[in-house]
Amino acid sequence: MLSLRVLVERFVWEIKSRKESNPGHIIAESRDETLDNQLRLAWIDLRTSGTPKCSPAQIRKYISELHIRNKHENIAGLQIADLIVSPIGRRVLGKETKQDWEIVKNKFRRNKRDYFMGSGLVILRKKKRAAPE
Repeated sequence: MLSLRVLVERFVWEIKSRKESNPGHIIAESRDETLDNQLRLAWIDLRTSGTPKCSPAQIRKYISELHIRNKHENIAGLQIADLIVSPIGRRVLGKETKQDWEIVKNKFRRNKRDYFMGSGLVILRKKKRAAPE
């Protein structure tokens, strides 16, 4: 849910830049009923309110649906997502990277200065909790 806004913005920009005539679909992996419902509500909110960088009309034009699927459905895109999350996670957490990081890193969308941070890879920082009084 936290990353849905960023994902939607990047997906809209990607479809728009390719001048695609058909809208895209987002497929998310099911977790449990509560989290799935929260994700659906976040999706509805994005389609009605937009984001600071994408209007609701753009989101509706370029992304037609959010599908939530079970892992046992064996969807190739969800399997690929599982493969790329580990090298990214290791890098972000400051752990030793492997060859898979170099492969994944070269696939990120880049800005005009050839940087992928903030364009192809967006890291959402944890909010600091207020100190107890």
